[in-house]
Formats: sequence, C-alpha cells, structure tokens
Amino acid sequence: MKPRGLKRRLAAIFGCAVALSAAMPAFADDVAGQWLFDTSKFAGNDCQIVGKITFMTTPVKNTYTCVFESEQICGKLNGDLYIRVRQTCTAQRVGKQVAIQSEVDRVLERRPYLPPDIAKMNYLADNFILQLSANKAEMNGEHYDEQRSLNARFWRDVELIS
Repeated sequence: MKPRGLKRRLAAIFGCAVALSAAMPAFADDVAGQWLFDTSKFAGNDCQIVGKITFMTTPVKNTYTCVFESEQICGKLNGDLYIRVRQTCTAQRVGKQVAIQSEVDRVLERRPYLPPDIAKMNYLADNFILQLSANKAEMNGEHYDEQRSLNARFWRDVELIS
C-alpha cells in the first residue's frame, strides 16, 4: 500500500473514532438514569432474572430512589415459571460500590397463575451489591436474596446513534 493511501485510511479511522466518542453520552451523574440488568442463571441453569431499573437522585449526595421491573424466566426444568415484578428500592453509592435494597411493590404477572397477594408473599426482593466501571456505563457484582447469590450485570440503557 502506498504511504499516501495509508495516511488517508488512518485519517478516516481517526475521524470515525472522534465521531463515535463525541456520540457517547456524558453522564452528569454516575448512577442516575435508566439501566438494564441481568443475572447469572440458577435453578439448574434453567432460570434467569432480567430487568430495567431507573435511579433518581435525592437531596442526599450519592443516595438514590429507584423503581424497576424484573422478570424471572425459567424453562421446562422449572415448570416454565415466569414472574414479572415491580419493585421499589433505595441505592447508596460509596466510592465505586453501589448497594441496592429493594422491596416488592407488586407481582404484575405470574405463570402458572397464583393470586396476586400470594404471589407477592412468595417472591423475594432482588437486592444488589455492584461496582461501577471506570466508564460509568456498566456495573458488575452480585444479586442476593434470602435463598441465593448470583452474578449480576447492569448496563446503561442508551439508544445508539446510527
């Protein structure tokens, strides 16, 4: 390849990199906003929890209120169990650590069906201890409840610019 052609390609690559970095959102707050999440599989590698969470700032620095919907999705091994839950939570950031304490607000859907009050009593709140990544676009850590501990991953729910 001629040196001149190589320079053009390098200039094009550099220009694309600059354009892509400019398109990345600047997060005014490290945690506030919408995130997606999932956990590692459990119950014989047949179930997983996925969801969407929104963190809102409070007057107290590094303290947030949050609301989220989670879905526990299981396969045939666990009777095709499906539970969609609305939860409220508080989150506290200390350094790069983020702790989320949740409470079940209501069970929105459950298959096989159980009456809502019984379904709510049988669902354990999803709590998390996470570490914020350096780019502030991802958090990794642990999901826990009274029965289990799972790996958890959160990532920013950001629409990509085409």
